[in-house]
Amino acid sequence: MAGSRAKPCGQANGAAGLQGPKKSRESAGGGSRPNRGQTPRRGFTLIELLVVISILSLLMAILMPALGRARESGRSTVCLANVRRLALAGAMYVDSEGAFPPFRMASLTPGVIYVNRYGAQLPRWQWFFDQGVGPVIDPTPYRAQGSFGDKDTLLMTNDYFVCPSFQHPDYDRRDIRNGSYGYNWQYLGNARVVNGRYQNFPVAPGKIRRPTETVIVADSRGGGLSHGPHSYTLDPPKVAREVGADRFGPGTDAPIAHSPASARHHGRTNVSFIDGHAQSLSLVDLGYVLDDNGHAVGDHPEAGNRLWGQSR
Repeated sequence: MAGSRAKPCGQANGAAGLQGPKKSRESAGGGSRPNRGQTPRRGFTLIELLVVISILSLLMAILMPALGRARESGRSTVCLANVRRLALAGAMYVDSEGAFPPFRMASLTPGVIYVNRYGAQLPRWQWFFDQGVGPVIDPTPYRAQGSFGDKDTLLMTNDYFVCPSFQHPDYDRRDIRNGSYGYNWQYLGNARVVNGRYQNFPVAPGKIRRPTETVIVADSRGGGLSHGPHSYTLDPPKVAREVGADRFGPGTDAPIAHSPASARHHGRTNVSFIDGHAQSLSLVDLGYVLDDNGHAVGDHPEAGNRLWGQSR
């Protein structure tokens, strides 16, 4: 019986011995051997990376001009709102004073300097457009002086008088004399003193035949290319001789170059009119004749002042 009991025991041990090495081989190879059919991982090749970079560069080249146009469109919208607001401020002045403001207020009395209620000496038109928008320059730092002039400050602090699209390396957009906007001074407030009298001031609103078609404020270029000095004056296409103007520019000793409207918004000018509305117009729409470079020609015989105050 001992022999018969030993045989099954031996068979069990033999089976265990056959199974043991098999399990050992499976466990030895199972952890490091990859599954068949699995794709090994790899990174981008240099060519693929260059292709991606090229595609991104192309997309940026397409999108950047569109983004630039969108930004300029936003700035132009702000500018249009500014000139509209200034037209309304000018209308408020006319309502209270019975006449349009001067482009720069001088005194008819020799040796006397005109000073406004803020203390500004020989104030330009912007000071008279304060109703509803506030003074063009904060007078607080200068009140202790009693009065102040160009030698003290030329920089506007009021954003309503600043076009956000105006950029020039030689001129500050906040310069009250050489900055963003000009005033239709020849027809509405030519307060140059000649032979003891103002050339065309004061101008009562009843003298304006078409308020909806008469410019009051617009983007101004000044007397230079692409911008120049004295842009606070906005000259019409032709000298307004029928209302006493004898030349472009406000100077008394020497002529100052023609200061037309500025088409700084993708070839358009933001313009406001006496009745308070504002539009975006081309220089040709405004009556200017352009040279081969697209610059306005002052006093061209084919130019027209229809939108400035003249009936023709």
